[in-house]
Amino acid sequence: MTQFKPPQLSLLGRLGLALSSALAIIAAFALASVLFTVFLGLGLVLGGWLWWRLRRLARQQRRAAATIIEGEYTVVSDSPALENHSPPDRRTPRS
Repeated sequence: MTQFKPPQLSLLGRLGLALSSALAIIAAFALASVLFTVFLGLGLVLGGWLWWRLRRLARQQRRAAATIIEGEYTVVSDSPALENHSPPDRRTPRS
């Protein structure tokens, strides 16, 4: 099996490769910075809108809060809810 040997680059070829690699890395960082700025701006706008809506809802909820009427009350019923109405168990224990 023969191995592939890449061709030898001249000094100008190596310089061009290094320059294009550096430009690609700089372009990647620039694109990442732009995307970060766009997403940060969108996040701040969305967060501000949610905060504004929640403030408005809280204000509406405070205005619509129920008033508490203090006093005493008595429940009148023929059969209280917690009373056991089942017949007693009359079975005799077996020995």
